Amino acid sequence: MNLRGNSIEAVIWVAVGGRGTLIGAALGAIVVNYAKTVFTPVAGGVLLFMLGALFILVTLLLPKGIIGTFNAWWEPWKRQRVSANAVSAAREDGVSERTRRSE
Repeated sequence: MNLRGNSIEAVIWVAVGGRGTLIGAALGAIVVNYAKTVFTPVAGGVLLFMLGALFILVTLLLPKGIIGTFNAWWEPWKRQRVSANAVSAAREDGVSERTRRSE
């Protein structure tokens, strides 16, 4: 059993999926292991170099990983949608901006 290869793979899983979340590490493990399955027959001898390149690219291009990048994209959209829903709900309830300001 090659412990050194496995430990660096775990670091790559977390970097690819996203630091700070368990789901990020799990997603990273799925993505990296799928890529290993696809590329091992083609580039068996240089697979560790490819994993190293993947780590460098993810660190430079997706510093928060897949989950962190998705969350950074999702939060402003979600906030805007929640705000629009709140305004719509207030209108349906008969509450206007003028009524709120006078309170």
